[in-house]
Amino acid sequence: MKAALSQVRWDLVLKASVLVYTVTLILGLALSLFLPAFLDPDHTVQAAALMTALLIIGVTGYGAWRVARLVAGAALVHGFLVGLVVALISFILDLAFRGEINPVGLVLYVLMVAAGVLGGILGSRR
Repeated sequence: MKAALSQVRWDLVLKASVLVYTVTLILGLALSLFLPAFLDPDHTVQAAALMTALLIIGVTGYGAWRVARLVAGAALVHGFLVGLVVALISFILDLAFRGEINPVGLVLYVLMVAAGVLGGILGSRR
């Protein structure tokens, strides 16, 4: 474990995590702007939340996969860390702006970390 942690490229992990969160935020905002044109107003909020959740999981997995492909070793650790940092950024911002964390949010954070691990596993296969 110490060998794997000593090989961590924190610059890649942090850059990828911030980029993943930023891309997800921009795509989520764009989605929430155009989604009301296709759905009735009663279902727009729920559909936007579901689409944003799926988007953040997919983009997190892709970001972790990209980082895992760039590192020579410890791809799984890098994928895990990308997912963990994205989940931490999301957790901190949710807590700061909403003041509370709901159970669905906790499930989403776990799925972000799982997407990072999956991206790390897939990225380690060359």
